[in-house]
Amino acid sequence: MFNALSNSSILIIALSGFLGGVVRGYSGFGFALAAVPILSIGFPPGLAVPAVFPLELTIGLLTLPFEWKQIDLRVLGRLILGAAIGTPLGVTILRVLPSDLMRVIVGIVVVVAIVRALKKSIEVHPKSALHLIVIGTASGCLNGGTAMSGPPVIVTLLDGHLSAAVARATLIGFIAISAAFGVVASTLSGGYEGRALLISAQMIPAVVLGCASGLAAYSLMPRRYYRAISLTVLGLVVAISIASTAWRVVARQIY
Repeated sequence: MFNALSNSSILIIALSGFLGGVVRGYSGFGFALAAVPILSIGFPPGLAVPAVFPLELTIGLLTLPFEWKQIDLRVLGRLILGAAIGTPLGVTILRVLPSDLMRVIVGIVVVVAIVRALKKSIEVHPKSALHLIVIGTASGCLNGGTAMSGPPVIVTLLDGHLSAAVARATLIGFIAISAAFGVVASTLSGGYEGRALLISAQMIPAVVLGCASGLAAYSLMPRRYYRAISLTVLGLVVAISIASTAWRVVARQIY
């Protein structure tokens, strides 16, 4: 019940919703990436992850109509095919490997990929169908295992082979559909029993404010900065995820 939440828990819910909304509003991705690590400070991952999926899906459904004309449907279709293959694999992997270990491994790989992407020259050649399906499969595995579905697709689409507007719109489409996969997986695993939906509802005002702030920033900032800013933001939220995971591991050892 909301009345039983401490002031610190309410603050964590609001902060995760606002920062997740800001990241999502500007970049078109990253709501779960930013919100889950912060939310996990006050709530177990098994509660935090299902709580953010309905909000991610709702944001995607609300923004897709405005972005639809910019989406590269061929690229999106191949990524989604891979995600459909990878999501059940991720759920299976989660039963074998601890989610905290997976998050750390994913985070380190993504940070390395971001550094390389920022250093190298922009690639303008299109990605092959197989390349996109493999990237989508990797993202699906992460979606089913850790709720961190975006990083491989984000780094791939922001490498310069698509314009900023098309890359952002295609990311919005992919994240929305990945969130739908996540809602289904969480429902089947019983993730929406208890307080997850109540936490989602509590986050709504902060998410709306954050998304509005992020959209305002996107409309005001020159498009030539989009790639660098988005990759930097991705790096920061992944770093937060790694730090949050490390904190949980240390806390378990202490307490």
